[in-house]
This record gives sequence, C-alpha cells and structure tokens, in this order.
Amino acid sequence: MTDEYKSYNVTNGVYNRAVVNHKKRYADGDTHTNTIEGFWSLVKRSWYGSHHHYSRNYMPLFVAESCWKYNQRKNSDPFAAFMKGCFA
Repeated sequence: MTDEYKSYNVTNGVYNRAVVNHKKRYADGDTHTNTIEGFWSLVKRSWYGSHHHYSRNYMPLFVAESCWKYNQRKNSDPFAAFMKGCFA
C-alpha cells in the first residue's frame, strides 16, 4: 500500500499495489498508509532519541533493529524469541 508518489510506479507489475490518493482521502477501507507511517515515525524517534546518528554504512542494521522491535511489539517475551533465533 502506497500513496500516489510517482516513484512507486516502478513496482507496478512486480508487486500487488494499492494506492491511496491523499489529495482525496487518507484511507479507503483497508487501504491506508497508517501502518508504514507509524513504523517510520518509530525509526525516526529512535534516531533522534537513542542512536542520535546513523551512518550510511550501518543504517540497514539500525532499520533492521527497528523492524525486529516493531514485529515483536506484541510478544510478551521478546528476549526468548531473540535467543531462539540466535540458536535455532
């Protein structure tokens, strides 16, 4: 799900894509960009808060850390899931 930004058009035919035209509305039923916008706000918050700076070399690792944290947000024991992933 994307907004109407033109650069996303290169994914047509490669991915299934739903588009929300923010000039008309911000959601159309289940089609919205709220989830990804919320995720990026958390990435930016960790950049400003804990990490203070991302270098280009390590940025993929910081984003991967944020992805893991976001995907574990409802897990009652994320440390156990982390350890299981390390030793699986």
